[in-house]
Amino acid sequence: MCSRGVWQMKHLLIRFCNTGGSSAGTRDYLERFLVPFATANPQIQISVERVWGRHPIARATYLQDGEKTLSLRGLSAEMVVKQIKYLRDCRPIRLRKFDKPFRTSPSIQGEWEQGQSLARPHRTILCE
Repeated sequence: MCSRGVWQMKHLLIRFCNTGGSSAGTRDYLERFLVPFATANPQIQISVERVWGRHPIARATYLQDGEKTLSLRGLSAEMVVKQIKYLRDCRPIRLRKFDKPFRTSPSIQGEWEQGQSLARPHRTILCE
């Protein structure tokens, strides 16, 4: 994602296993799509790490907001392309809660008390 003309993603790490079946799509992505992605995005430093016996992941590091990691387990090469583009275009901003958990101002109707009874009973009107 570009914020004020500055791309936020600065580093991309792709980890995969050279023999694992869940890494087949990631290996195919590295052979066919990584070089065009790297030439189209020169602002991103790309690292590829081969790890034995682990599922493939993609970890993106951003300028201001830290890291975001996505699993590439069992995905095809085209789905890995979508995940990498998603990492490039997003920012890992955590959700912020703006509301207070409880009201600080008193209620207009007064406080509720357990077992409170009404001053006068209700009337039930039946329509026939």
